[in-house]
Amino acid sequence: MMTVQEKSHTWVYVVIIVTIAALMVAGVALYDQGKNTREARAKAQEFIGKMEAAGYKTPSAAEVVSLFGADGGAAARNPDAALLEAQYASQLGTAGPASRPIILDSDFVHVAEIFLSVYAPQKLAGFQDFARGLKLGDTQ
Repeated sequence: MMTVQEKSHTWVYVVIIVTIAALMVAGVALYDQGKNTREARAKAQEFIGKMEAAGYKTPSAAEVVSLFGADGGAAARNPDAALLEAQYASQLGTAGPASRPIILDSDFVHVAEIFLSVYAPQKLAGFQDFARGLKLGDTQ
């Protein structure tokens, strides 16, 4: 037989669980809604248009909106930051004495420039300065 004190604890737990579940559902709904704005759709169309004009395969507008939103996400916030440059260099094999440098496909840099021209035009020059130090070529 449950005492009055045990019953009150059960209700507290039920209320907490229901509240947490409701907040999670609301958070997911608001997150998705926040990314799919008129500005995000317009920038996605601009990005896709520039990619098509350059001759690249393009994702769907929904994918671009979902991935980049209206602000371009982390890639647009700090494309020329020291940490990001180090990550690029590491991924490209140009990170240090034990790494083997490679020739980076110029398409990679061109697509990054298209992205920044849409989502962070003020940071495009900084990225281009960084990219000038990379050895580029046609690797396909």
